[in-house]
Amino acid sequence: MSLAEVTVFKNMSGEDRSRLEVGGTILEPRDGATIFGQGDPADAVFAIIAGDGRVRIGSIDRHSKALMVEVFRAGEIFGDIGVIDGGSRTAAAVTEGRVRLLKIRGTTFLTTVANCPALGDALCRVMASRLRRAFELFQDATFNTLEVRLARQILYLASRGGRQTPQGIRLSDRLRQADLADLLGATTRSIITTLNAWRAAGLVIYDTDRALLTVCDIARLRSIVEPDGES
Repeated sequence: MSLAEVTVFKNMSGEDRSRLEVGGTILEPRDGATIFGQGDPADAVFAIIAGDGRVRIGSIDRHSKALMVEVFRAGEIFGDIGVIDGGSRTAAAVTEGRVRLLKIRGTTFLTTVANCPALGDALCRVMASRLRRAFELFQDATFNTLEVRLARQILYLASRGGRQTPQGIRLSDRLRQADLADLLGATTRSIITTLNAWRAAGLVIYDTDRALLTVCDIARLRSIVEPDGES
């Protein structure tokens, strides 16, 4: 994969993409490597250009309670917020599985944004999408039950690469029950309780050993999030 296949860089000219590539550094971190920590200086943007792994963005509080903010895969970028606003890293980035990254210097990235409307436009769309998702998460955490919040997260993950199987739509990521808890800032026990109820109702299949979740009835899962059929 080249930068031309990374979503925000697709509509750029070859010359502009080449400038980013030439000034960048290829990284192939080990599984579980910390790319940057929360509070670190933001001096680079990272593009995931290859690999079947993912980069987990999240934070841990002083009581070791974890929150997973987002998961990025090949074709996506991360680390852009701190570079754009000049602040520190808002969360930590940790690899899970095999990924190949292009590390783009912050100054190079900002110069390219200023001189390439196509990148600016694509970046605005990405930021708007992430802001919309952040608002939905905040709204869910404030007004909705854990079951609704979990259903919404699973629908979101299914839309990002879920694979159709004879049993239903299988999420592409391996997600332990603790990972699902981190996505919601919930306890693992509460996630287990909800998944067990869904399994008993035939709504999902969860393979505990392989950490694979399959949605057997996507319409019923949506009805938990939108009980009145509202969009």
